[in-house]
Amino acid sequence: MNKPLENKHPLIQLIAMLGLSLISLLLVMIVGFVIGAAVWGNDFTSAFLDASKNENYIEYMKYLQILSHLGMFIVPALIFGRLSGGNTISYFTLNKSTGIAVFFAALLLIAFAQPFINILVEWNQGLKLPDSMSSTQQWMQQSEDEANKMTELFMTTGTVSGLMVNLLMMALIPAIGEELVFRGVLQRLLVRWFRSAWIGITVASVIFSAIHVQFFGFVPRFVLGFVLGFVFQVSGRLWISIFIHFLNNSLAVITYWLYANKTISVSPDDIANFNNNIPVLLISIVLFLASFVLFQRVVANNRKKTAPTP
Repeated sequence: MNKPLENKHPLIQLIAMLGLSLISLLLVMIVGFVIGAAVWGNDFTSAFLDASKNENYIEYMKYLQILSHLGMFIVPALIFGRLSGGNTISYFTLNKSTGIAVFFAALLLIAFAQPFINILVEWNQGLKLPDSMSSTQQWMQQSEDEANKMTELFMTTGTVSGLMVNLLMMALIPAIGEELVFRGVLQRLLVRWFRSAWIGITVASVIFSAIHVQFFGFVPRFVLGFVLGFVFQVSGRLWISIFIHFLNNSLAVITYWLYANKTISVSPDDIANFNNNIPVLLISIVLFLASFVLFQRVVANNRKKTAPTP
């Protein structure tokens, strides 16, 4: 089977992946826009000329959001896997199973990460640049406010069908696409290039956080990316990273939906938030750090049990 990108230098493969992403995004968006115009007619195209006069604007934006994620991440990653490994499924280790203990250890890791991520969210949101960079601070804040406003519009829905669409758009598709690209492609190439797992995970996590262009959430998103990268690097199973990424995003979507519909009274921002309870916060951080060690040991024990006997 022809594999033109196999064994190429990581830089060449990264350039190829970037090119695939740009071409794929352009083609998918063009095709998607044509399909949207054919299905919804003038209402679809006119929505982007004057959004304030179109009640379906948010639904169309959700449609384009799904298309952009497919075009930028999922489609090019699958093509890259084919060109680099011949078999996309095996290239991304999606055909490899693991013990149930490894799976639960990964769940504990992402669960114990939440209090630590929450305290970083609070710290990062209070980021202040020097007075000499006030214009940059203002631009960053405006960008953040616009992104938060769009996210809130996406998340606001009172129906179960709306919740299902949001889970697809904001949890499932991003989990698959971002893990394929940032862990399955980028991290692997960086680890091979730098010959260091820690450098590869760190750089991939920085890029993962930066590409979201949300400056006041950069640090907590970096930590999330680092956890996901660590899980993939240690386990060698991308589907585990995909699942806990999906779980992390879906819990946020579901709790926001429940809170907005007054099913629960606890704000999504306050769940697993122990910032005002220092003893509990310190315990949770210790558990988070300990869960890294636990995960490594569980994976090592699982490999010993499944290793073929001589």
